[in-house]
Amino acid sequence: MMELTAEHKALFSYIDQLVPDDGHLVYDFNDEKQYQFAQLMISIAGKNKSYPGLLKSLAITKTMHERYGRKKSVPDATAGWQNMFVIPGLNLTTNGTIGSNGLATVVKGYSTMNLSLIVQSRASKNIVAHGFNNSFSETLLTVNTEPSASDEIDVDAYLQYHGTPKGVTMSESSYSGLVVRKHNNAVTADPVLSAPVRTTTRPNNPNAINIGLGRAWTDQGGNSQFDYAWNEPVPPAGKSPRGKIPFEGSVIFSSALSAPLKFNENFLLNIYVADQTGGGGAQLPSSDYATVASAFSIDPRNPAKLNWTLPPGKSTSDPGNPIVFGNVPWGSDTLAYFYCEIDVVLRDGSLASTYIQSSPSLDPDPLDGTKYIMPIDFIWHCLAENSLVTMADGSEKIIKDIVAGDHVKINDRGDAAVVEWTNLGIHKGPVLLIETDSGEKITASHNHILFTEGSDKPAAEVTPGEKIKTRRGFATVKSVKEVAYDGLMCNLATVKYRDPNDENAEIGAFYANDFLVGDISAQRVIRQKRLNDISWVKKQVPEYMHADVDSFFAEKKSNREAV
Repeated sequence: MMELTAEHKALFSYIDQLVPDDGHLVYDFNDEKQYQFAQLMISIAGKNKSYPGLLKSLAITKTMHERYGRKKSVPDATAGWQNMFVIPGLNLTTNGTIGSNGLATVVKGYSTMNLSLIVQSRASKNIVAHGFNNSFSETLLTVNTEPSASDEIDVDAYLQYHGTPKGVTMSESSYSGLVVRKHNNAVTADPVLSAPVRTTTRPNNPNAINIGLGRAWTDQGGNSQFDYAWNEPVPPAGKSPRGKIPFEGSVIFSSALSAPLKFNENFLLNIYVADQTGGGGAQLPSSDYATVASAFSIDPRNPAKLNWTLPPGKSTSDPGNPIVFGNVPWGSDTLAYFYCEIDVVLRDGSLASTYIQSSPSLDPDPLDGTKYIMPIDFIWHCLAENSLVTMADGSEKIIKDIVAGDHVKINDRGDAAVVEWTNLGIHKGPVLLIETDSGEKITASHNHILFTEGSDKPAAEVTPGEKIKTRRGFATVKSVKEVAYDGLMCNLATVKYRDPNDENAEIGAFYANDFLVGDISAQRVIRQKRLNDISWVKKQVPEYMHADVDSFFAEKKSNREAV
């Protein structure tokens, strides 16, 4: 592990003095020391040679700061979503050494993103663990420290991020800053959860907890496709469906809690979700914290035990009391990372914390106070309720009337597939109306997949003049208009779950209003295929980042071969 020089330690101390109370420093490269610190973080990660574009992007950002001044806040926040750069976990690993993780998620995605994660001993000031991750043209990036040889736990973690918003060049705009998390030495046993957990025997996505929005109450648990479902015929205030997560569990701290619990005095919560599918994240609205906090209580039989009860819904008369993430624009098939930090004051006056967070990996240590759970997959809908689906026998059926077990036509060869399951719910808001010069029309959500002559893409990327796949061959797109919609929207699953990381995953499809459209799994599968296409990725980033892309793909290939 790297030992810092006196000059390096002075840089860390300098940066510590600049970090505000919220632990998030947006870099100002007019300050030469902040620029040197950013370079140092990349050097520690050991990627300065294989990713030359990263260092160049720092230099370009420095020039922009000198010429125009830096932006005081990270841009792009939309209807409840915000860009998030956070360190969810700072804890021990399974072998008793220190570890940490971090994530970055950006509204509307990024063209490039680089994360350097450094864990520093408070006593020696040496680096005791570090990690690095980068990616191109995605929405969410996670990073974990590599295995450490240190058993120190009195540490601080530093997450440096640097990236470019999707659709612009590094010279126009960039994200650059630092997040710091302090360890408080209050390690506890992991929380015990009864929700959210796996409740179905055949989940749509076996790698996530599946939550159906706008589904029947009976579509949860057992042999359904969902772990949890909420039957809400009308979204509140005419908005998109609200993301709901049941949350029930308990945790035992090292000693008795200060009583009685008083939210914002001796008891704090920090709850958010980060959207892996569309980018950005949503904090629990401040107005809702009091409601959630009221569900927490000290166990009357054990003063060191904290319980909480925010149960799932069972019926219209028993809708549960889940965590509700306000009116944020949940898209169809949103994969989200859940995070909850619980801070309490113990009777002896010390502060203790415990965490529940989604992670793509298994829980590394069951005794460190951090409980890892699977990501949350919110399932929604995509096509207008009156869309006509072509059945296997050539007849047509309204999509809202289709049920699991029906047979639908899936390609121009006449092949058919069994509908694995369906999805429907109320939608009130903007959608896209696409019309061809031969008269076909379809109403779809912005992210529903269509098949053009050149590629498979979301409806929002379809443009007039393109050739689009229909039952009769290719037709020319005449217009693409955003229109208001108020009614049911629906979707079908024509293939069983496919791992979206599999480059050869099948893209489910069917015909609706004579257009060939993707099924529920298509969005994520096509996204992954794009990310595995080096030529497509290079088109998304400036030319000086192409060497970085080459290194990125070479590392991916090497990692696959090693496995």
